[in-house]
Amino acid sequence: MNRLLILILILFCFTTSFYSQENTEDEEVSPFATTKKKVQLWKGDVTGVYKNRLWIKIRIYRNQKIAKYSNTELKSLFETKKDYPVYQKETNLPIGTFLLRETIWEEKNIHPKDKYFEVVLVGDYSPDANSKISAITTDSYIASYVEEDFYVEPGGYFKGRYTPPRKSVIHPKDRKEMVLVTRGLFLYGQGTDPGSDNFNPYYNDPKLASLKEIPSYYIDKYEVTNAEYMYFLKQTNAKPPTNWLGGKFPVGEEDFPVINLTYREVEKYAVWVGKRIPNEWEWEKASRGPGVIEYTNRDETISYQIITTKYPFGDEFDSLLCNTRESKLGKTMSVYELSTEGSSPYGAIGMCGNAPEWTSSWYELYPGHYLKSFSFGKIYKVVRGGSFSENAKNSSSIARSYGGIPNLSEDRRAGFRLVMDYRD
Repeated sequence: MNRLLILILILFCFTTSFYSQENTEDEEVSPFATTKKKVQLWKGDVTGVYKNRLWIKIRIYRNQKIAKYSNTELKSLFETKKDYPVYQKETNLPIGTFLLRETIWEEKNIHPKDKYFEVVLVGDYSPDANSKISAITTDSYIASYVEEDFYVEPGGYFKGRYTPPRKSVIHPKDRKEMVLVTRGLFLYGQGTDPGSDNFNPYYNDPKLASLKEIPSYYIDKYEVTNAEYMYFLKQTNAKPPTNWLGGKFPVGEEDFPVINLTYREVEKYAVWVGKRIPNEWEWEKASRGPGVIEYTNRDETISYQIITTKYPFGDEFDSLLCNTRESKLGKTMSVYELSTEGSSPYGAIGMCGNAPEWTSSWYELYPGHYLKSFSFGKIYKVVRGGSFSENAKNSSSIARSYGGIPNLSEDRRAGFRLVMDYRD
């Protein structure tokens, strides 16, 4: 019986000790339990002590934290806090506490442009029990502290700080509206017809290595018009397109896209206005969107979902949204009369049909093709967008053509729109 009681007592003590230890561990304060730390708001050197050492004058130098404070804000600092630690200047060790009872200001001494200001504090001093210094002297200083976060979640830090880029801007020189194409990976071309020059062998299995990383940029919302090109000619005394009879575009077609330009003429316009000709990747992305959505799998690997479309407005062709041969108009039309329903995912209009557009890319097959030609990559420039005289297939977002026969100074192959790099 006695042995049984002893065994019960031992088990009870062990259990009590275990739960006591467990509770103690739970009650321990983690070093990350608080994200606050004390930061010095201001430091005031004691420059005078008088009136039985109850009155002291301090000199506060304007630091980065209080440099922009108004006189009213400075005075309010001494209204909310009443006790201040006192330190020895030489050692920076605490020597006591000053309990503030009254603040005396001299307006002439707190001018905002001064490097420092002076104020008289009236109160009581309590020396630290461990300090050998029993009174405030001019070898002391008073400081004020505030609590600040020393760790902020990344999302919290940037909240309210990041200004997103504007989705559209007006260029200062040609006054054209430009829409933003945001940075990201881009899936180009198509993956069904290996015999076509826009076949991308990696299309159906997109990976980081086979996708294009394109920085953010702005692209003209509309193609450059006859009137806009005429203004450039007057400013630069350049020659008009050869199809302009008498050096003037047809009456009533000021808002029609300018066409029949050589690549070199477009280059000159781009230099004059301060923009550049888009490469074919930029043109295609602006027309059809990024083409992929990146997502994370359960095993934390990255995969890409294909979301490409054939036309700016979707996969199904609509002659009301795209001025091509199927529209039976037989000519270009005003860029401002094109349907906004046919705009691209970024808001660019007229990227299907109407007028062909030059790009800055040399014409060559996409990576992975084996067909080679001496002319690839050094003679012709890629032309995009189709035209009013071409069919729907040749006016899709992925269709590629070229210009430069016999050379880039003589082939009046297309019109254009320009881009401008986005800068943070």
